[in-house]
Parts: sequence; structure tokens; C-alpha cells
Amino acid sequence: MRWSLALLLALSSSVVGLTVTSAMAEDELAADNTQRTDAYKAFVDEDGNISRPKGYRKDWSHLGSWFVRKDENASGPGVHDVYANPPAVEGYRETGQWPDGTVLVKEVNGIEEGARTTGHASWAGETGVWFVMIRDRNNRFPNNKAWGGGWGWALFDQSSPEKSLTKTWKGEGFNNCFGCHVPAKKTDWVYIEGYPTVRD
Repeated sequence: MRWSLALLLALSSSVVGLTVTSAMAEDELAADNTQRTDAYKAFVDEDGNISRPKGYRKDWSHLGSWFVRKDENASGPGVHDVYANPPAVEGYRETGQWPDGTVLVKEVNGIEEGARTTGHASWAGETGVWFVMIRDRNNRFPNNKAWGGGWGWALFDQSSPEKSLTKTWKGEGFNNCFGCHVPAKKTDWVYIEGYPTVRD
């Protein structure tokens, strides 16, 4: 089969065009990924104060649930559902570490129960408190007591759903939360055994 010079030039131009278009698409994707990894900034002001994310049930990944019984005398008995922003899940699956900017939300819901067609059942009721963790590998807020151990830590409850409770339990921010996470040091201070979304 003979190829005309005009046809060869046209094909060559198309290939070049496709290559350029593909490269541009990759650049746009890279820019989009960069933008998404900065998404945590929507929940942190310039002083490091953390706000509670909204819409996470709809748009984020559900990592898993913990069940703490009422009779175990633990802080926060109930159904603990944990969510992560999408870049966090992608990053952890690729590297086994939570990437900088990861945002985790744990909502602690009350336990409802009663007879159903399947038998006696228990389910998540009203949300009482929210815990928020934000991965910070760059020590951005050394003077804010809500940050430490490579994370930002915040707690919100029904009485203060829009503003983090800074002085509760043992102290401020980091001191409130970190002690419970010490056993999970090897997995970036997060108990991943309860999160099949990233564990398997």
C-alpha cells in the first residue's frame, strides 16, 4: 500500500496533536490532584484553628465503624463512624501512610435499639460529638496547642458544633486526643484495623 505524502503529514500531525493533548490532560490532572490535597485548607484558618467539615457523609469515603457498648464505661459509647477526604484514601492505598492534608472525621452517634423483623437490632442514632484530625507533616502551626504529633486535633459537640472545644478533659487540643492514639503510633497514630476501606 502506498501512502501519499499529504496523508503521512496529516497522520503525523494527528499523532503530535494527540500527544500534546494527552500531556495537557496529565498536567491538568496533576494540578487537580495538587488542588485536592490542599482541600484541608477549607477547614483550617491562618492561625491553625480547625472547623468541622460538612457534607462528608455524601462526598467522602466511609472508612469503617467502631462500636463501643454503653456498659463498657468508656468515653463516647456509641457507634463511631469515620470518614476521610478522597485524597487521603488514595494516598494511603498507594503508600501505606496518610498524606499531608489528610482530613479524618469521626462522628460518635448514640445507640438506638429495638425489635425489627430480623430480630433485636441496634443502630446509630443522633450524633453527639465529632472528632477531626488533619495530617500535618510540615509543622505549620507550632504555636497552636491543637497541633502536635504530626496532626491537628479538634473536638466538637452538640453545644458547640461550629467551634472546636479547646479546653476539655485533660487540656487543650492535642493533649485531649493524643493519649488515646499512642498504641497506633506505627500506623500514623490511626487505628486502621477498623477501616476496611484502606486496610484491605
